[in-house]
Amino acid sequence: MTSLHLPDQLANWKAAGETYLYRGHSIFYHTEGRGEVLVCIHGFPTASWDGHAVWPRLVEKFRVVAVDMIGVGLSDKPLNYSYSLFDQANLHEGLLAFLGEQTVHLLAHDYGDTVVQELLARHLAGTSRLNVRSVCLLNGGLFPEAIHPHPIQKLLLNPLLGPMVGRLLSERRFQKSFSSVFGPDMQPT
Repeated sequence: MTSLHLPDQLANWKAAGETYLYRGHSIFYHTEGRGEVLVCIHGFPTASWDGHAVWPRLVEKFRVVAVDMIGVGLSDKPLNYSYSLFDQANLHEGLLAFLGEQTVHLLAHDYGDTVVQELLARHLAGTSRLNVRSVCLLNGGLFPEAIHPHPIQKLLLNPLLGPMVGRLLSERRFQKSFSSVFGPDMQPT
């Protein structure tokens, strides 16, 4: 296994991306490839860079769009903001309209699954301009009422406490917390 040079790879990811203004905030997105549009919607508390390892394969078949949702990754993280999955769905619809895209395939992970559920509900209700061709949901809460977030996730979502908790969270504590969501034989390196 080769070692990762995370800072260099992340710097390259950032350099290849662009920003979109949403409700007065800078939103990072990365798009590449040709063909039908595949929108990758990340989970919480991660970002679009999660898909960098599979990106080259995806862009062989699709025009891939990956966004850092507001509050995470390389996008703005406003303190006094009403974060919600409905707003994240609005953000995706707005960016796709900005890019001139209506017909899409959706690939989502974790929290992104719930955002996709909202986009699908809008699509089925006829209240969205998006034409959703297909959906792939990965490792997420398909039934939001059955989701039981970890206490740290609840704290990080709090607009007042989240930023303080984020600054106090050491890399070691983050690794321990993040590793707890993986099985014993599938721990991240």
